Amino acid sequence: MPALAQGAGEDAAQAAPDSESDARRFFNAGQKAFDEGRYTEAAHAFEKAFKLKAHSAPLINAGDAWDKAGEYALAARSFQRVLNMKTSTEQDRVDATDRLARLTPKLGLIELSGAKTLRARIDDEEFRGGERVWLFPGEHEVALLGVDGSQVTKLDLRAGTERTVELSSLMPKRADAAPAPGGPAEPEDTGGQAAGGGGVSPLAWVAYGVGALGVIGTVVFGLQVNDAEAAFDADPTREDFDRFNSNKLLTNISLGVAVLGAGIGTTLLVIGLGSSKDKAALSPSPRFTLGAGTVGGGTGLLAGGRF
Repeated sequence: MPALAQGAGEDAAQAAPDSESDARRFFNAGQKAFDEGRYTEAAHAFEKAFKLKAHSAPLINAGDAWDKAGEYALAARSFQRVLNMKTSTEQDRVDATDRLARLTPKLGLIELSGAKTLRARIDDEEFRGGERVWLFPGEHEVALLGVDGSQVTKLDLRAGTERTVELSSLMPKRADAAPAPGGPAEPEDTGGQAAGGGGVSPLAWVAYGVGALGVIGTVVFGLQVNDAEAAFDADPTREDFDRFNSNKLLTNISLGVAVLGAGIGTTLLVIGLGSSKDKAALSPSPRFTLGAGTVGGGTGLLAGGRF
């Protein structure tokens, strides 16, 4: 058993140097390819070096190589990863920020808002919630991965703009709840409503209220018509004549409002009573009558009703 433990320890001790040497090998290969103008090959080599040993230098070099290859979105993502790394030095962040600033006018940005456990795709690439993804301008599709029935949203991304996608909004729509076993649910008891208002729409009472205001207006302005007429008969003046005509007009308008409000209210009341379940238990439809008459020696409105 001690021998096995010792052997396992030796294997673990060799793993780190091997990874570091492999990382150095890919890094050197990337530099050689970059110097020879094979920028895409260089970028892949730098990214492999980063996977073996996480450090900001291979990422910055990979970003430079992607930039040279014309893959500005991939370059921007490399520089963004440098900014996201906690181990990046202040100089690394300055270098990445400067490079990113030169690329952003050519690109658009999609922020995937959501938990890191959520996997999403933008077009054919996979990302996770919380990531900020640089892309070329144009139309892009965003959907969830590993979620059956995921919604798909399409974005028209423009250069220099940023769009946010809430990943939770891409969850499948929930189906309507099925009715309980044994048949459809019983309708809600509306006995309280019938007792309080007989199933009549509140709009009917509003219409009656407007009609009542019209009645009051008719009476008030009718009295003012009488006053103006009496004043004009005693001492005819232009002012009294104009006041008479103005109040007469307002009286007619108020009368029209009263009639209209009463008519609408009655119609709604009849409809409400007719649609009730138990018509026999309901009161008969109200009757409301309006007519012109004499009020204090002048024209006025007489109203009568039965409920």
